[in-house]
Amino acid sequence: MKIKKEYSIAMLVIGGVVLLIFGINFLKGLDLLQRRNIYHAVYHDVSGVTGASPVFYNGFKVGQVIGAALLHNGNIVVSFQLDEDDLPVTKDTKIEIYSSDLFSRALRILPGGGAVAETGDTLIGDSQKSLTDVVGEQIDPLKRKAEGMLANIDSILNSLQLVLNDSAIGDIDASFASIRSTLESLNTTAGRMDQLIASEGAAISAILDNLRRVSANLVQLNDGMASIVQNLDSATAVLADGKLKKMMADLGESSAQLKAVMTRLEQGEGTLGALLTNDTLYQNLQKSSKELDLLLEDMRLNPNRYVHVSVFGKKDKLPKLSDSDIDRIGKAIQEQRK
Repeated sequence: MKIKKEYSIAMLVIGGVVLLIFGINFLKGLDLLQRRNIYHAVYHDVSGVTGASPVFYNGFKVGQVIGAALLHNGNIVVSFQLDEDDLPVTKDTKIEIYSSDLFSRALRILPGGGAVAETGDTLIGDSQKSLTDVVGEQIDPLKRKAEGMLANIDSILNSLQLVLNDSAIGDIDASFASIRSTLESLNTTAGRMDQLIASEGAAISAILDNLRRVSANLVQLNDGMASIVQNLDSATAVLADGKLKKMMADLGESSAQLKAVMTRLEQGEGTLGALLTNDTLYQNLQKSSKELDLLLEDMRLNPNRYVHVSVFGKKDKLPKLSDSDIDRIGKAIQEQRK
C-alpha cells in the first residue's frame, strides 16, 4: 500500500521538529535519551547565570542549568540537571553561584552530610560576589579618593593662579637672582679656600702632625691617669671606711672645746680672762710707764743723784733745775695723781 503524499509530508515535518528539539537540547548540553536528575535552588540574585550555565563538582562538569523562574516573593528559582547518577546529593547540599572565570558565572555543588535528596528537591542556594563586584568594591574607594584629589588639585591650581601674579613672578625672579648670586659667592669662597689650603698645606700638615703627637702622648699618659684614678678610689674608700666620720667627730669636739674656752675668757675666768676683762693691769702698766719715763728723765737731768764720781775727792754740787723742767715734772705728777 502506498503512503499518501500528505502523510509523508506530515511525518517529515514531525521528524524535523523532533530533530530540531533534539538538536537544540544537544547544543544546550542536554541528553534527551538519558534519565534527567532535576533539582532546584532559590536565590535572591542570579546575575550572570543563563539557561546553559554549567554545574561543577570539584571543577568537574556534572550538569547544567535548564531554566529559571520568578517566585511570588521576589526570589528566583533555578532548575538544573545533573548528568552523573553516582554523585551524592544530600538535602543539605549547597548550590553556590560563583565566577568560573573573569566574565562568566556558574554553579558548583558543595555536598553536605545529611539524608540523600530525591529528584525534584529544592536545595540550599548560595551566591558569591562576582569578580566585577569585587573589583568594583575595590575601585569605588579609589575612585572617591581620586575625585577628592582632583578637587584638591583644582583648588591648588586656582590658588596658584591667584598667587602667581606679575608681582609674585617678579619676586620669584629676584629670589632666583639672589640665589644665583649667593651660589657665585659660595663658588668664589670655595676657590679661595682651595688656594688657602694649597698655600698652607705644609702648615696644616704640621698641625695635624702635632695633633697626632698630642694624641699619642695622651695615650701614653692613659696608664698614669688610670693609676691616679685608682689612688683616688683608694683614698675615697679609706675615707668612706669610718675615718672621715671619726675625723669630723674629733673636729666637732675640738670646736666645742674652743667655744667653751672662749666663753670662759669672755666671762673673765682665769688669768687670761682677767687680763681681757679687767683694765686694772693696763692702768697699772700705764702708770708704771709714766713713772719710768719720769725716772729716766730725772736720771738724764740729775745723774749725780744715782752715780757719784769724784775725781779730786770733793763732792759735786747738785745741779739746779730749770723752770721748764720744774713745770714739766709738775704736770707729770698731776697726771699721775689723776
